[in-house]
Amino acid sequence: MTTSQGELPVSVKALHKRYGHVEALNGVDLEVRSGEIFGLIGANGAGKSTLIKLLVGTTRATSGSVRVLSLDPLRQAGELRRQAGYMP
Repeated sequence: MTTSQGELPVSVKALHKRYGHVEALNGVDLEVRSGEIFGLIGANGAGKSTLIKLLVGTTRATSGSVRVLSLDPLRQAGELRRQAGYMP
């Protein structure tokens, strides 16, 4: 799937992820526009790996929404894997 200028290949809204009593992500909003390059930096335990797992559909958010290439990473995992690569 190609995206045109101004579209959002990555869109994250009000994202929360809990592991029991631990809140790994608390209300994350992120937009990456077509042609942009972005990186995630932060201290250990800041939620970087959790966010990536949510973007590639290997874990489910507690609440909020995630779209990658206009796809839901959980419900459309096969289509997303055909269009995007991930290597931890």
